[in-house]
Amino acid sequence: MKKIAPKERVSELIKQILKARIKVESQEELCNLVLRELKKEDKNYTLSPMRVKRIALEIPEIEVKAKTKRKVGLLKIEKCPICDSPIEPIKVKNLLNREIVIGYRCTDCGYESDLEAFMPMKYIFILKQRYIPLPKSI
Repeated sequence: MKKIAPKERVSELIKQILKARIKVESQEELCNLVLRELKKEDKNYTLSPMRVKRIALEIPEIEVKAKTKRKVGLLKIEKCPICDSPIEPIKVKNLLNREIVIGYRCTDCGYESDLEAFMPMKYIFILKQRYIPLPKSI
């Protein structure tokens, strides 16, 4: 019977793998690496690449980058393709003093895109160098 791996253990393994490798080139690869370690503990554990990405996004020491593909004619985006947070339009005024949307920015993870390059193709997971946690009082 399949078992869902505990979030805390998956988080620990993601950090452990990235400390050893610094960078993993796709969410599928990271999922396979984490799952390989989990199966050493219990061969019934299961894990999806999407869940690995979501857990990695919550770890302050990990940076998640997205490589995108061009998609022309993108009109409106509701959620960030990386973390599912709300997206806000990036607006500027044109020569006629009218606001126009030139891209989108995530309100949480900082992902930005112009109107043509928004759809993520591949995620890259990177261990932030010199990560120093801030004191809780700040």
